[in-house]
Amino acid sequence: MTSPFDPLDFYYTIDANPDVWLVAGQRRVQFTAKEDEVKEWNVVLIPLRAGNALMPNVEIRAKIKPKEETKQTPVVESEVLNCETDYWSYGDAVVVVPDVGTSTVGVGEMAQRSVVWLESSGLV
Repeated sequence: MTSPFDPLDFYYTIDANPDVWLVAGQRRVQFTAKEDEVKEWNVVLIPLRAGNALMPNVEIRAKIKPKEETKQTPVVESEVLNCETDYWSYGDAVVVVPDVGTSTVGVGEMAQRSVVWLESSGLV
């Protein structure tokens, strides 16, 4: 890194219990971002069992490259890089209801009223 305005490498990890959640997509992704840049990813989570389910944790860390050692200077510990993460979610947990005869799911942006409602009927 030569300038404070250069992009930095990060990675995010979705820590979801595989007994509770099926995660559609990658659980660990490397990306590059600059200061004040906003990045978004859609994550599809499918609950695998009924009951209260805590939402998975998302952890974002900087990928710091180790400094090279030369004969004149020994390796210096790299500085810890902190990053601020805003989690935008509508809840920390969901209740999954078993044995439902019908279900309705809304897909889209509620604020923009561009929601597509999907209905399904279960076999009885």
